[in-house]
Amino acid sequence: MTDNSSEPEALPKGLPNNPESQKEIEPETVETGIATRYWLELIPYPEGSTRSLWLFVNDEWRHLDNPDPSTQIAVQDAFCKCPERLEVQVWYSGDMIRGLLVRTK
Repeated sequence: MTDNSSEPEALPKGLPNNPESQKEIEPETVETGIATRYWLELIPYPEGSTRSLWLFVNDEWRHLDNPDPSTQIAVQDAFCKCPERLEVQVWYSGDMIRGLLVRTK
C-alpha cells in the first residue's frame, strides 16, 4: 500500500484557492461630496427599470437605486424643509451612491 498523502494535489482550474484563477482586484475608489440638488423618481421609466434617488454631487448626477422611504423623507426634508440647517453628504463611486447621511451644517 502506497501513502500518497505527502504529494500535493493539483487544484482544478476555476477554484477560488487556485493561484492561477486569482487575479488582482483593484480597490474601488470612493469619493465624497455635498449634494446640491436632488431628483426622486416616483415611478420608474421605462417600465421594469429601477426607481432611483438622484443627487447632484461634485457637478454630476449620482444615483441610489431603490431608496427606502426613510431615506427619501430625510433627503427631501434636507432640501425642502430645512435647507438652511441641513445638508446631504454623499459617498459615491462613479455615478453610484455608496452611502449618504443628512446632517446639520
